[in-house]
Amino acid sequence: MIDRLRGKLLEKSAGRVVVEVGGLGLSLQTPLTTFLSLPNPPSEVTLMVRLIIREESWDMYGFLTPLEKDSFDILTSVTRVGPKLALTIISSMKPGELGQALISQDLAKLASIKGIGLKTAERLIVELKDKAGKLASMSAAPGEPSQTLSPQAAEREEAINALIYLGYTKTEAEKAANIALKKLFPESDLETIIREALKSLSP
Repeated sequence: MIDRLRGKLLEKSAGRVVVEVGGLGLSLQTPLTTFLSLPNPPSEVTLMVRLIIREESWDMYGFLTPLEKDSFDILTSVTRVGPKLALTIISSMKPGELGQALISQDLAKLASIKGIGLKTAERLIVELKDKAGKLASMSAAPGEPSQTLSPQAAEREEAINALIYLGYTKTEAEKAANIALKKLFPESDLETIIREALKSLSP
């Protein structure tokens, strides 16, 4: 079983990276938290990996930190929460916030994540009852890599692509990104822009 890999980052986009390892270009799906913190290609990177084997495909999921990978494993243990939805949840809400929402049984906050309805939110609360405390205590360790970007045209496009990856239409994504950029300071980083945009998209 592949647990981690190290190689040259060839491509990165919201939700997907390509890493060259031993002459092979491996495609991995990633949460936005990983995408935001990765350097620009070509660069050497180390990613933690979760390989999911199905009859029709072998899918690889890459994470920059153990925090992301642990969150992914916890979420995919829930009935009917597949890898794609788990990545969306990780991309939309920090583990600590998710844990607090589960503990307080905040259905509205959970259901505000794209792709999660009330039934799925209820299922998360019930099935993660024993793991909510662990999620609530999980936070980024000091020294974890981060990437600070200015909200120029390129960052606006990255934010829009990230929102589209989360399931919003291009029109919704563009409107939310514009609203976020008007509210934020010019030096706000890309993650802040995306999270602010998500606020305007929440019901």
